[in-house]
Amino acid sequence: MIKKQDFYSSFFEKNNIPVAYKSIAFKDQKIYTSQATSNNLKSTYSYTYVPDYITCAPKHKLKIKNIFLKHGYAANLSNYKTIDDYVKTAFKSSFRNNIKRSLKRTELCLNIDYKMYYGAIEQENYNNLMQLFHKMLSKRFNNVNARNLTLENWDFYEKNAYNLILQKKACLFVIYNNNTPIAFSLSFVFDKIFYFAIPTFNLDYSKFTLGNVVIYKNLEWCINHKFKLFDMGYGGFENKVNWCDTTYNFEHHIISKQNNLRANLHAFFLTYKYKLINFLIDKKVNIKIRKFLNKLKKTPVQPIITFNITSCDKTYNKNNLLAIDLDSENYQYLKKPLNDFLYSNQEKIVDVSIFKIKEENNTYLIKGNKKQIKIKVVQ
Repeated sequence: MIKKQDFYSSFFEKNNIPVAYKSIAFKDQKIYTSQATSNNLKSTYSYTYVPDYITCAPKHKLKIKNIFLKHGYAANLSNYKTIDDYVKTAFKSSFRNNIKRSLKRTELCLNIDYKMYYGAIEQENYNNLMQLFHKMLSKRFNNVNARNLTLENWDFYEKNAYNLILQKKACLFVIYNNNTPIAFSLSFVFDKIFYFAIPTFNLDYSKFTLGNVVIYKNLEWCINHKFKLFDMGYGGFENKVNWCDTTYNFEHHIISKQNNLRANLHAFFLTYKYKLINFLIDKKVNIKIRKFLNKLKKTPVQPIITFNITSCDKTYNKNNLLAIDLDSENYQYLKKPLNDFLYSNQEKIVDVSIFKIKEENNTYLIKGNKKQIKIKVVQ
C-alpha cells in the first residue's frame, strides 16, 4: 500500500513542501527550490490535492503521473488594481447588487470595524479570538447537525496559526460590531497565493449575509496587497462559482522512478476510482449519504425559539416599558430579531432601543427612528 499525503494541507497550512519535489513555480516564477539532496528517496510517493495552477518538478530520476481528482475555484487577481474592478468584471449583475446591499447595510446598521491580523498579534488577543472563533464555528455546524473537519482538527489550527500569522504565512480576519467579534476567517499564504480556508459568522447576523462580507473584504485586502490568486479550494460549489472567475484542477500525483510497475498499477486504479467518485458526486449521492449518517448520529439540536412579530403603532407609557440589556445572557435570544429589524428597515443600531412590555406576557418592543415592532415569544 502506497501511503498518501495531502499536498494542499502541507503546502498552505504547514508551509511544508513534500520531499519528492525539486521545485515549484507559480505563474512562471519559482516560489520554492529544494535544498535537500536526492539521496535516500523512496521508489514511490503519493500526494493528493495538488492544484494545477502551480508547476511541480520532481527530483532527479523521478517522474510524476497526474491524475484528475476534482475541481477547485479561485479568483485570478493579476489584472485587477481595485476590488471594484474585479466586482464589475467577474460578477453577474444580480450577485453584484446582492453583495453591495449586504455591505452597505452591514456598515449602515452596525458599528463595524474590520481587522486583518497579519504579521503581528498579541498572544492573549489571539487566544481570546480563537476561542470565540471555535465557539462560533461549533454553533454554526451544530445548528445543522453537520460534520466539520475543521472542528475535528481545531487543536492543530489553534496551536499553529499564531506563529504562522507572525511569519506572514497566515491571516486572521475579524469583523467587529461594537468591539465584539461577529465574523471570522482564517487564511493561509504562500508567496502571492492566498488560500481562503476557514470562514464563519455569528448566526444572529444571518440577515446581513456576513459570509459574503467576509469574502469581499478578504478579496479587497488581497488586491490591495498585490496577491495574484485568491484560492477558495473545493466544495460549496454554488457560492464559489459566484465569487470566482477561475476553475482549476486538483490532481493526485504519483511520483516514482520510471517504469515502476507498482506505481503504474496504482495510478491506473486511482484514475477509475476518482471517475467513479466524481460521477457519484454529480448525482448528489454523497449528500444523500451524509444526510443519512447525520440522522443516525441523533445529535441533539438546540431548540429554536419562534416569534410572532407585528408592526406596532401604539404609543406606550414609559412606566409600562422596561429597557432590555442585550448583553445580558437572559436576552441573547432577542439579538437575531433585533438584527433582522435593523437590516429590513435600514435602522442604525445606535438609534434603536428594545423594551420588555410589562403588561403583556413574553412580549417586547423594538423601537427605531423609522418604525417599531412588537415581538411575542411563542416558544
